[in-house]
Amino acid sequence: MTNLLFIPGTLCNKAVFSDQITTLSRAGHNCITLEYDQHDNLSETADYALSRFKADERFNICAFSMGGMVAFELLTRCPERIDRIALLDSNAHADKPQGRTVRNEHLNYAIEHGLDRLIHDYFSSVYLSSPNDEIMRLIAQMAEDTGIARYKAQLEILATRPDASELLANCDHRMLFMGGCDDVLCPPSEQQRMHQLAANSELVLIEKAGHFASLEQSDKVNLHLYNFFGGAAHA
Repeated sequence: MTNLLFIPGTLCNKAVFSDQITTLSRAGHNCITLEYDQHDNLSETADYALSRFKADERFNICAFSMGGMVAFELLTRCPERIDRIALLDSNAHADKPQGRTVRNEHLNYAIEHGLDRLIHDYFSSVYLSSPNDEIMRLIAQMAEDTGIARYKAQLEILATRPDASELLANCDHRMLFMGGCDDVLCPPSEQQRMHQLAANSELVLIEKAGHFASLEQSDKVNLHLYNFFGGAAHA
C-alpha cells in the first residue's frame, strides 16, 4: 500500500477531494489529507505535512490550487521521498505585484461580512464552468470551516511563495498537471507551461470544468488520477 498525500487549496479541506479519496482508497492507496493549521509560511506547512509520516517514509502527492505550492516545497525539501505528483488547477509562479493588495481586500471583506459572503460575492462567478448551487454550498461550507485565522495564514503563504519554474525544469519526477478548460484562476495556459517545463510530465485538460474540476467533473478527474496513481498501489 502506498501513501498518497492530498493537499487542499485556499479555504478548502478534504471535502474538495471526497470523490478522489474514495476512488483511490479503493485502489489500495493509504490516503492522507493535510488539513491546514495556522502556519503562515511554506516551510512550517511542509514540516506539518511531513509530521504525518514516519521518518524517511515515501509518499505520492495530489494537490489542488494552493496545495501545489506546498507540494513544491516538499519536492524541494525531500525529493527522494516522493514518487509521483499530481497537481490540479495549480500554478508555479510567484505572487503577482497586486496580489497582496487584492487578497487584503478579500480578507477585510470576509472579516466584515463572513467567509460565506466572500465566496458568494467575489468567487461564485469565477470558480465553476457553469452555475451549480450544490457545489457552491460545499465550497462556502469549506470556507466557513476554515475560519478567518487560517484564511489569513493561507493568504500570507500565497503572498510569499517563490516561483517554482526552475524547480520544475530540473525535476525528473513523474508528474501530472490537470486543469479545467474554463479555469480563469489557474488557466490552461499555466498548466501547459508547467507541463513544458517538467520533462517527465503528463497534461490533462478537463472540458466543462473551471477551477474546481475535482468537484465539477469528478468522474473524469478520478479516472485520470487512477490511471496515474492506480498501479502504484499494487507495485
